[in-house]
Order: sequence, then structure tokens, then C-alpha cells
Amino acid sequence: MLTIQQLSQELNLGVDTLRIWERRYGFPKPARDSRGHRRYPLEQVDLLRTVCRLQELGHRPNKIFALSEKERTDILEQAQQITNPELINYEALILNGSVSKIENKLRSYLSVNGLEQLITERILPIIRIMGRHWINGKLSIAREHMISDILGDILKEQLLLPHPQEPDRTIIFLTLCGERHKLGLLMSAALFHLLGINCLLIQEELPLMEVPQLALDTSSDAVALSFSSHYSSRQAKKDLATLRNELDPEIKIIAGGNAIQKPFHLPDVILCSDLGQIPEIYRKFFSGSKSSVKAAAAG
Repeated sequence: MLTIQQLSQELNLGVDTLRIWERRYGFPKPARDSRGHRRYPLEQVDLLRTVCRLQELGHRPNKIFALSEKERTDILEQAQQITNPELINYEALILNGSVSKIENKLRSYLSVNGLEQLITERILPIIRIMGRHWINGKLSIAREHMISDILGDILKEQLLLPHPQEPDRTIIFLTLCGERHKLGLLMSAALFHLLGINCLLIQEELPLMEVPQLALDTSSDAVALSFSSHYSSRQAKKDLATLRNELDPEIKIIAGGNAIQKPFHLPDVILCSDLGQIPEIYRKFFSGSKSSVKAAAAG
């Protein structure tokens, strides 16, 4: 039997989210010890892993919990079928192969195909593969962390590559307290860097109220935040509304992640529901030099 804190750590899911699910959907179903504390049977962990993975794929909790266990499994298996022989090879390495061989293959792919293809054709599928095998228990947490660290290191290195010319725009990339997932944020930062943006990455989670001053101190043109499916959608919306109110009006907010998928709207917040939107966001909001934009506004 697991405590609610142990279950939270096992699933990388907030305690508040588990309590909300129990109240709204009747699951998970805890027993109670002699002191009235929640205790969760181990068989519920796998069921919750499936729920978490479907949520990461964009399904809403109310829809997920309305399905039977078999229906959830069928949807997940259909969404995660692998047909690319190269990815089947990666799957074998992820489960049993040398972690260093995964890194070498990724770096070789990057050198030949470039960053955009690395993200879309390798990193995103690898994340999905890891998610599937984390759910079915074939991938240990330790191994998942090791592979995720490799992906993160490769992406961080891209942020250190020099630009052809001095960037005129700066975006600061961060997560708020309670958001533990950062690969999506890293992929976004790497793609913006590729477009010529100075990308400042804050690796530790930050309290919401420290963000406005940080944006001013770094002369940032925008703040980019990521909210994974494990972050409460309601809380994400509340946090973004608060940040928009506290942040300098000239500093833009870019928000992405499964917790803020449509339907989701906030005035003066740029929503990025797909990494493929980044070039368009760049063209629309950041392609002109800062000096020329100010001159046009003054004129």
C-alpha cells in the first residue's frame, strides 16, 4: 500500500490532482489506515499510469475516466503503435540497450539532419515510447530519468551555440513551482534559438511572483512557460492570468503544454499547442528588430 505522497512520486503527479480525481471521478480509490490516512493498493498504480499517459496525449480527465479500462488501453495502444523500423530499433535500446548508444545515435542524427528533424523525428517519438513503457512497467524510473537527461543535455547544448549575429530579442524560458516536466520547454527554447532568439533557460522551478522582476532584470521581450498534463489546467489558467496582470504589458507571454490545450483562452497570452507553431509565432511577434518596432510605434 502506498501513501498519497508515495503515489504522487511514483506517478510524478501532484497530490492535489489525485485528490481532485478522487472527488470528481471516484478514482483512485484509497483505503484508510487506523488514523484515517489514505492508502493506495499497488494495482491502482498501473491504472493511473494509463490515465496519465492518455492525458499527455491530449485527452481530458473527464473523458478518460468515463471509459472502461479496456477502452483506455485500446486507445493508448493505437496511438502508440510504431511502424518506423528506426524507431523500433530505438525502442529496443530504450528498454534494454546501452544508454550511451542512444546518445551516440541521436548526436549522429542531429549532425546529419539538423535540430528540427531531431526533435520531430526522434526526440518526440522517444518520449512517447518511454511513456508507453513506463505505463506498462517495462521501463524503470531510473532508466527513464537517464534517457531524459540525455535528451535534455543535447537540447541544452543547442542553446549554447553562437548565433550568426547578435540576437535582438530575448525570451526567458521557465516553469513554475509544481511543474516537474521540462523537456517540452527545452525543445521550444532550442527551436526559438535556431530562429535567432536569445533564449535564457531557468532550470529550477520558480515562484510565480518572482517572474515579473526576473523578466525586467533580464530585459526579456517574452516569458515562455510550459504546463504539462500533470499540472492543473485550472491552476495554469489562474497563474497565467496573475502573471499577465503583474508583468510589464510590453512583455509577451508564451504558454504551452497539455494542461492548456484548447479550449483554453486568455487575453494577451500566446498559446503554443504544438511545436510546429513556433516559426509562425516568431514571424508574428519577434521577427522585426526591437529598434524598428519602437520607431514604428513612435511614428
